[in-house]
Amino acid sequence: MDKILSQEEIDALLSNVSKPEEADAGPQEGMAAFHLYDFTHPDRISKEQIRSLRTIHENFARLAATYLSTFLRIMVDVNLLTIDQVTYSEYTLSLSVPSSIYVLQSEGLSGKLILEVSPALLLFMVDRLLGGSGEQQVEAREITLIEQHVVRAIINKKIDMLNEVWSQVVELKGSYSSFETDPQFVQISRSSETIVIIFFEVRVKGYVYTMNLVIPYFLLEPILPKLTSQLVVSSTKKKAEEDRVMLHQTLNATRVPLTVQLAKARLSIREFLNLQRSDVIRLGQKVDEEMPILVGGKVKFLGAAGRRGRHNAIRVLNEVSPLDRIFHQ
Repeated sequence: MDKILSQEEIDALLSNVSKPEEADAGPQEGMAAFHLYDFTHPDRISKEQIRSLRTIHENFARLAATYLSTFLRIMVDVNLLTIDQVTYSEYTLSLSVPSSIYVLQSEGLSGKLILEVSPALLLFMVDRLLGGSGEQQVEAREITLIEQHVVRAIINKKIDMLNEVWSQVVELKGSYSSFETDPQFVQISRSSETIVIIFFEVRVKGYVYTMNLVIPYFLLEPILPKLTSQLVVSSTKKKAEEDRVMLHQTLNATRVPLTVQLAKARLSIREFLNLQRSDVIRLGQKVDEEMPILVGGKVKFLGAAGRRGRHNAIRVLNEVSPLDRIFHQ
């Protein structure tokens, strides 16, 4: 026989049912925190290893910015944006046609890498190298064979920079392999294989261009234990110390021109045009007065003229003060 619930029993049942907003609320106190995980795109490289990769390629960005600024005779900024892990098929589908894809062969990692450069950036480089101003934005198009040869020196230098920054961890031994404009003809990994994409931006004359480095996971897997922050930082400090010693040795061996100004005089244009043979120019300097010694065209010391053996000589007497430098200009 069915039992009819009283109003008190109905109210008691309803009070035990959670409200929708309570069910949708986050984890309550005492419950373990959780985060989303995408099983289709697993992170196969740890955060510490990603930080090590960032440190390595931030050094590459600094070297590339310095080189491009010098070689193109214009201010260039290269910044590392982010490092991402995707499948190779997703990466190739994201590329446009035409692209500028440089395939690099790495003997140290026993495989191939990709250096992808924006076609518009390559055309800008071609314009600057051939005497253009680079003021006008060039529409992206397929790079011709001649233009490829024009910028090949820059690409080879970037490969050398990658070898240099990677030497902190492993000998990359990267070299140019091929150039492609269609992503379909580039296959450095299986479509389902995870790859690491390192995104850079190149800023020049108010324009922003892209440059990406692609490394398959199977190349990184053998050296992942070496990608620790402590190792990379210690290697960076060691490399900085080696660079400091080399810079010190280079500066010590550098030759600078040293000249002695015996005297000087000022002539008007009329006096200069009227100069004749046997004319005498009066100098505004006494015989026993100290002579300025110029190093690299700048007055640094004062000295006295004389002889040492059969050679003329100058003896350094005083270092020039900032006020004296103004006087001797």
